[in-house]
Amino acid sequence: MSETTRLDDHADPRGYVINPFEHLQSTSLISNCHIFSIESGHFRGNHTHPGRNEEVIVLSGQLIIRMPDQDEEYTLSEADILKIDPGVSHIFSNEKDSTAVAICWSSRREEGYEGPDTVR
Repeated sequence: MSETTRLDDHADPRGYVINPFEHLQSTSLISNCHIFSIESGHFRGNHTHPGRNEEVIVLSGQLIIRMPDQDEEYTLSEADILKIDPGVSHIFSNEKDSTAVAICWSSRREEGYEGPDTVR
């Protein structure tokens, strides 16, 4: 089951500071970390990661994450984080007028999995 969390964003008049990994017991588990953007009216993803989970945190804008196989949908804004379990199909979309920016990473690999990382 996917899980959404609101991280403490340490906001003040200058902006905010977020540690996206503060909820992890160990940062040695992190792999495949990348930053992406999605322009208004576009989407990314529409794939699964059979051998690992994926976590995403929105840095700016808003993302809608759809999980069509589970009939689930999440709306994430700045500092919201979502954990997607291994093998769960997911699509990131931006339905707002501004660019959305997020960071994705994996914090857990399935032991013994030797197949492809991403399946479309």
